Amino acid sequence: MNETLVQQLSFVVTQRRQDEATVLAQALREGIKSLYRESIIEAYLLGQITREQALKELGTEEFEAIEYQRESLRRDIEWGLKNV
Repeated sequence: MNETLVQQLSFVVTQRRQDEATVLAQALREGIKSLYRESIIEAYLLGQITREQALKELGTEEFEAIEYQRESLRRDIEWGLKNV
């Protein structure tokens, strides 16, 4: 999207028929939630929090997807190193 942040905010306010403060508060909550999730994933992958902590925070489905991605990456690296 080429719209500026102000244009995007204006569009959301109009579409949702909410005042700007309400939209900004929701955006802040959603942004923090997203950053928190990313931070939990990073901490888990770096070994800074336990598997149990990550599973509790992320939920089973998302945690299993992360584990699958990590395992796939590990297999790809192993395959690549064998074929060097």
